[in-house]
Amino acid sequence: MDYDFRISQETLRIPSTAYRPVKRCPFCQSVYISEKSCESCGRSLQYHPIGEPFGAKSLYGIKERYIESFNKLNRFFPVLENKKSSIAKSYVRKLEKRFSDLISAFNSSDMLANDQRRLFYVESMELIDELLRYGVHSSILQVLLLENDSSLVGQELLFYLQAADEINNKSKLEKPWLEQTLEYRLWGVLRVEYFLKVSIITATVLTMTVKYKDIINSQFGK
Repeated sequence: MDYDFRISQETLRIPSTAYRPVKRCPFCQSVYISEKSCESCGRSLQYHPIGEPFGAKSLYGIKERYIESFNKLNRFFPVLENKKSSIAKSYVRKLEKRFSDLISAFNSSDMLANDQRRLFYVESMELIDELLRYGVHSSILQVLLLENDSSLVGQELLFYLQAADEINNKSKLEKPWLEQTLEYRLWGVLRVEYFLKVSIITATVLTMTVKYKDIINSQFGK
């Protein structure tokens, strides 16, 4: 039996699927990188300025840490929160920084993964709502968005900002804080108004019971 030891050209050809784009350091563009850092500039490649959707860097992570700083009274009655306190102002600054970072990321071609852009877009809308609720003027947010005029997302967020600002201004005129407090639901169930009424009635009944007992005792000399 004869064997053909010649190697065909088809066997030597490297399939196109085997080629992968060269990974480079995003800071210095060096190809000498590992999974964790760049060997040329020494910077960590695990740091990402935007982070993951719903992660610690997001609005949701920032807000969770802010709420954890509340005392028990503010947790039950958010309407009593002091939005002028130093902690609240720090919270707003962090939200503004997050909003600015997201706007810059939308302007970058490789900062956000395609399958995550929608999630960050939704977060941007919620950031607008939250910043307006904390008294940040819409013109400040508009300036940040105008810097993103090369992105379609920036234009969409401008329209959303206009609509959200109108709704926010109307809500300020609708109900006074006292009415909002009375309508707030404790643990998502009991309205504060109902809780106060029950407390007043209970206190009244207990007071009348004690007084009635004192009258009876005085009548019978006990």
